[in-house]
Amino acid sequence: GNTSVLEDGRLLWQLRLSSPGAFSLNIIFDQFQLVPGDSVFIYSPSGNYVLGAFTHQNNKSWGGLATAPVPGDEVVVEWRGNNTGRDGTRLMIGAVNHDFLDILGLRAGVGEFGSSGSCHTDITCFEKDVYLQNGKAGGQVIVNGTDYCSGTLMNNSNNDGTPYILTAGHCLGTDIDVETVVYIFNYEVPACQSYIQGSMAQSLSGAELRAFADDLDFALLEMSEVPPLHYRPYYAGWDLSATPSSIAHSIHHPNGDVKKLAISDDPPTAATFSSQSLFGNAFESDSHWRIAEWFEGTTEGGSSGAGLFLEGGAYIGLLSGGSATCSNPVNDYYVRLNKIWSSRDEDTARVDLWLNPLGDSRISHEGFDPSDSRMLRLSHFPDEGTPHLSELNLFDGYWTSQNNLGISSVAEQYDELYSGKIYGIYVMPGKNTVNGDGKINFKIWSGINVPQVLLAKKNMVINESIDKEVLIMFDEPVSFTGPFFVGYEISYVTPVDSFAVYQNTLDEGTNSFLVNDPVSGWQPYHSISGGVSSSLWIDVLAGDAVYNDSSIVTIPFSELVLAPNPADRYLDIFYSEDGDGKVTVFNLEGKPVYTENIIIYNYKSRLTFISALSSGTYLLQLDINGKKEVQKFMVR
Repeated sequence: GNTSVLEDGRLLWQLRLSSPGAFSLNIIFDQFQLVPGDSVFIYSPSGNYVLGAFTHQNNKSWGGLATAPVPGDEVVVEWRGNNTGRDGTRLMIGAVNHDFLDILGLRAGVGEFGSSGSCHTDITCFEKDVYLQNGKAGGQVIVNGTDYCSGTLMNNSNNDGTPYILTAGHCLGTDIDVETVVYIFNYEVPACQSYIQGSMAQSLSGAELRAFADDLDFALLEMSEVPPLHYRPYYAGWDLSATPSSIAHSIHHPNGDVKKLAISDDPPTAATFSSQSLFGNAFESDSHWRIAEWFEGTTEGGSSGAGLFLEGGAYIGLLSGGSATCSNPVNDYYVRLNKIWSSRDEDTARVDLWLNPLGDSRISHEGFDPSDSRMLRLSHFPDEGTPHLSELNLFDGYWTSQNNLGISSVAEQYDELYSGKIYGIYVMPGKNTVNGDGKINFKIWSGINVPQVLLAKKNMVINESIDKEVLIMFDEPVSFTGPFFVGYEISYVTPVDSFAVYQNTLDEGTNSFLVNDPVSGWQPYHSISGGVSSSLWIDVLAGDAVYNDSSIVTIPFSELVLAPNPADRYLDIFYSEDGDGKVTVFNLEGKPVYTENIIIYNYKSRLTFISALSSGTYLLQLDINGKKEVQKFMVR
């Protein structure tokens, strides 16, 4: 590998691995021991598929780590940290797995996008909170790269985020090799657009088998990685009731397709599933729930292991089998959670030991959101929107790609958050033809009304085809306070690549799409397109999200407020009056270290000199309208 020193003094180590012809590669670390401050990323050389950051929170008791596969036949392993050796980081790659079976379903067949029956309903077409919440727990299970099933991320009574997955026992096959298991989160169409394939970039790989029973057809896995917060995981709550009184729903991946939702017509009833297990055993009597009929959607092969949830959201069982089809959506059978809970004497066939480590008598438990709903996918694409590429009226080309106007950049404005961190962006290409190097420079700006200050950029190649969302992760989360913009530069270097992102024309609503005209600079789309408002379809993956409220936005401050604090790249000033002012920064010895004339507009101004200051504590004095205000702030 290559080692270098970052600007902040940390070490950067990168190792590039290649195995020609592989559909994907994944890494097995024989030693994986990180210390606080370390980060590990694993990504494709183009940067369009990134796993990580892995941190010390991913350290395992067995000392190693199995990672999810990265598409393609090359992969980069990257570590950033301060120290190695006995008291620091220890990394040892024990194996690189060459995927010749196409574990991510890149070839046609089972697992291909759109391969399920036409009667299934995409989960993103529902606005009900309980469906969307449980959808974050439901995921796709892939075993040995060839067998597709469904599963559910389960909460335990410690609420500690241990990644337990419940799925069907027969999904593991006769060899029961759980080290090959891959669990994929958030594989779903965006915004109910049935022809746009969702990203499969958020996945976990490798597991330990915690509990299993063939004649009860269940398997409880503990994944070898903890899903990072930017996966937006939800750990499903559960209920051991023997007499459910509400209708139920199931979240599944039929035939390996994107995530779907099925909703029952009546409450499930206790039943015996008169069928045989994978090993030829009869299923235990009275161990299943029967869904008499689905009134929304159905199930099919690949749905096995999917969770069954009550109307309130509690998990009560998992799909074992049945006869439901699109033409006749009746008689599906789900293994009952209350039957696999503690009915067996042998510990290896009991779920309660893992999902209720407290060992008390509770019969239900709530779900768990580790981010407390502060990790979100922010989107301006409306539920009834129509993605399209808009052509310029009098000039050749699209507004979001190369055109005769020479537009150099496009951006989408977000102003609904007061502060937070941007982990990545979801981009929806409507056109992508690579004739040159294919590199696209994605950017995040801050600013008032238009992009002004560059916060971060990511230069990468988009290899994905059109009508497939692409998740672009930034190397480090990008902190922001106040309005921000996400977008990309448009390259006119010969030979010209053609890359364009969908936009949505708004009959009503506020324009949030901006273009950078070479003559006039940044302009709102509606001001140069004949008054038509629009949004650019780039969604934001944000964490630590704090929404704007009236005390921050519409009511003037009664004092000087500085944010973010501590600061690293910039410092925003919020004050109760607009006007021309002067900022002086003092160190704790009272010596001035910086001065700048500023303008407070809409109660806000931004200082960008912060990165030039050493780490420490400072005092900022604002002189404005004949007044002096002083506040303390820190620099990281």
